Amino acid sequence: MISDPNNCISELKATLELATTDAQQWDAACDIVVELFGATGALLPSSNPHFRGIWVSGTKNMKAAMAEYVSDRWNLKDPREGLTQMMFDQGYATDDQIFPDREARSKLPFYRDFLLPLNFGNVCLIRILTPNGYWPLTLHFGNDHPPLSAQDIELIKTIQPMFEHAAKRAAEVAHQRIFDFAQFFRGTDSEVLLFDADGNQCFSVDAAGRTQPNRKLATLMPQEIGESLKTEFKDVLTSDPGMSLSKAYQFQEGTKSINVLVIQIPPTLRHFFMQFKACAIRTECSATLAIKQRELRETYGLSEKEISTVALLAEGKTPDMIANLLSVKPASVRQRLKLVFQKTQVSSQIELVALYGRL
Repeated sequence: MISDPNNCISELKATLELATTDAQQWDAACDIVVELFGATGALLPSSNPHFRGIWVSGTKNMKAAMAEYVSDRWNLKDPREGLTQMMFDQGYATDDQIFPDREARSKLPFYRDFLLPLNFGNVCLIRILTPNGYWPLTLHFGNDHPPLSAQDIELIKTIQPMFEHAAKRAAEVAHQRIFDFAQFFRGTDSEVLLFDADGNQCFSVDAAGRTQPNRKLATLMPQEIGESLKTEFKDVLTSDPGMSLSKAYQFQEGTKSINVLVIQIPPTLRHFFMQFKACAIRTECSATLAIKQRELRETYGLSEKEISTVALLAEGKTPDMIANLLSVKPASVRQRLKLVFQKTQVSSQIELVALYGRL
């Protein structure tokens, strides 16, 4: 532990306040906790598998270690069974409580070949109550770090309510932002469906702003589309947020033409404490709209992404609004429109919208 923790506590409090509205600040909070306890790394993983995935809060070295933990299947060889339950029961737990003989512990393959080379020899789990259950704030210490002191335990009791308050407030803010995002489509023919990292929908918001819980991926697209598209769909859900991946689909459902645009939830909206990772915008096209889109596709060679962009532009959305919606940079939208201009032989957004109206 550092000699004067007061400054760190104040900095942590301020950072957690920022984290309620900016998800990236949770990484900074983990860095401060590392400094506060004299640890070598920190991670805040979910206890719920529906939340696991690429958006995990922690220090850079711990995130890298977590990737190796999964890819090299160390999760199947982790001998620390019971540590999580112990954390639930007493509020924190260390592997010293399971393996008090550190010399014997260091000979176990998990410690010898994975943790110790990373200087993550001693682990402490701190129970954090989030709106989605208890999550373990995981601190790793150097190989020779002494067991937790009474002062360390007092620090744990100090930061727990700070994290819990911030997590609750962050979830409230994130849910409100998601709802506001869904209202972007209110009064249109589109339904917004929100999904977790496993492709199980959490809820949908229809054109009137009403929410419907527990819709599933299977209801989004017909069975005949095939498993390959479902794989592509999950690629979007689990991809790096910085890549701004999206997928667009168009198919017939009876006499209706259905468009589905799948995007990651924009960075300004998403948050680690909510299970929503991506959204799908499902639109039942009228016969006229279907004809317009087919004309853009077949006559002008526009891609599904380009067609979606044109449709949003025709609805009165600006390039900046479209960029925020599609989780891309405004410059990317403008570049996409330039390509559309070339394909449709128009020279401005006004001409493009006019062309769309004449189709």
